[in-house]
Order: sequence, then structure tokens, then C-alpha cells
Amino acid sequence: MSERTQKLVSIRRRTDQDLLVLVSRELDRGVALANFLTTRTSPYFAQAEKAHQTATTLLSKISGLSDGDRVRIESSLNELRSRLDRVSAFARTERYPATFAS
Repeated sequence: MSERTQKLVSIRRRTDQDLLVLVSRELDRGVALANFLTTRTSPYFAQAEKAHQTATTLLSKISGLSDGDRVRIESSLNELRSRLDRVSAFARTERYPATFAS
């Protein structure tokens, strides 16, 4: 390999590592937001959806991902997607009778 090619390979490897860090952070952010979700109308839901979308997009850009990292990231993506899919469309409201102390 020429020196120029080696330099390009080195830059690509660092870029892939940086992208992997960004994907992991987006997934962590999405999961943290998913912990606060009660309905799909929550602003946190939109942010968690965006985190999932961003992580998915960035993952497709990583060329030198090891099998172990790919399995770990895809598992986290699936877990976040599952959490988002389980969020109800509307909040459940329950009525409680008013009670007064006499």
C-alpha cells in the first residue's frame, strides 16, 4: 500500500470509530428519553424517534464495523424501537371520586 492509501485507511478507521461513538450516544439518548415516555404526543417521543432515526442512518455509514459491535448496536436499536412501539397513543386517564374529610 502506498503512503497515501495508508493515510486514507487510517482516516477512514478513525471516522468509523467516531461514527460508532455517535451511534452509541444517540442510542443512549433515545433509551433515556424512552424512560420518560407516557404517550406518543410527548415531546420526548419525537426526540427519541429522532435519536433512533439518526443512529440507524449513521450505522449504515460505518464500513469497518466488527461483528460484535454490529450485533451490540443492532440489539440496542431493536430495543429502542420496541420501547417506542409500546408507547400508547393516548394517556390513560382514570377518574377518581372526590372525597372530602369531614
